[in-house]
Amino acid sequence: MDHFYLPKTKILKLFSMINHQIKKLIFVLSVVFLLPVCSYAQMDDSSVKAGNRLFVGGNLGVQFGTVTIIDISPNAHYYLTKKMAVGFGLTYQYYQDSRWGSKKTSNIYGGRFFTSYSLIPQVFAHAEYELLNIEVMDELGNYARKNVASALVGGGYRQAIGPRMYSEIMILWNLTESVDSPYTNPIYRIGFIIGL
Repeated sequence: MDHFYLPKTKILKLFSMINHQIKKLIFVLSVVFLLPVCSYAQMDDSSVKAGNRLFVGGNLGVQFGTVTIIDISPNAHYYLTKKMAVGFGLTYQYYQDSRWGSKKTSNIYGGRFFTSYSLIPQVFAHAEYELLNIEVMDELGNYARKNVASALVGGGYRQAIGPRMYSEIMILWNLTESVDSPYTNPIYRIGFIIGL
């Protein structure tokens, strides 16, 4: 019977790498959620009064493993009222999939329109329409580019981290999920917005 042997140095290196990743995750979460507690509690009237209604920001996302995704998604929000915003955004994703033996890499790009409504100062509802151009496999195993539309709904939590600066986390569901959809439900996003 053959036994799998992993040298002690490789085990220690693996645990060190995992420990480093956990420390980075704890740091990011503390910046996003703990530091803002000492700051501003909500989006106040001065943040969205006339002339100060434009905010920019976006989401950065990474996923590593059998499927690797690197996501850069800048966006702009315009507050119609203190509670309701509309906006648009762009999306670029680097996608690598090694589930089927060989690595397949692709670039995904597109845009979206969205609206959000503050239910209470930190909690908001969110809906968006997104159109992405992705590479999909047909029945014969050939790849071709295709536009894939998604209707996303959900909600989020927004926390002030400074004057007119906010971090936000969202959980969204793709109501039009299909075999070509780049997402599986639920979809998690972490982002920042800054008032201009």
